[in-house]
Amino acid sequence: MRKHSKWLLRPASVLAIALMLGGCVANTAGQMTLTRGLYSQATYFVERQPKDTHDLDAIIAERMRARGLKATAGSADGEKPEHDYAVTYTDKWMWDMRMYLWDLRIDVRDAKDNSIVGFGQSMQSSLVAMGKSYADVIDAALDELFGPR
Repeated sequence: MRKHSKWLLRPASVLAIALMLGGCVANTAGQMTLTRGLYSQATYFVERQPKDTHDLDAIIAERMRARGLKATAGSADGEKPEHDYAVTYTDKWMWDMRMYLWDLRIDVRDAKDNSIVGFGQSMQSSLVAMGKSYADVIDAALDELFGPR
């Protein structure tokens, strides 16, 4: 009987460890095809997503300006200022005792031909996101896109 209880303990332990580690997941990725000299002198327009209720467009533009970039934000349907690159984003939210920004991808597109010239992405689980603001998640994606500040 002891032999059976020993074997039952191992799968339970493995499952418990897997569940704990699954709550501590974070991943970032990104790439920029433009040189630093080119993207640092460019102008950007962050297009607000129609279903965005968190004003992420304004926060993305503000965090880009904090990096010394010339960025404005607004509706994609409205009048846009002259810009070299359009910035779009896809935000995914999850519920785990609270709503949190689970995944954010930011794309930079050439305003002339709409081709993607770079992207930055940040994904984090509930435990990793604990205590983080939207600006923190945006900064992680922008770090992947433009490099750390």
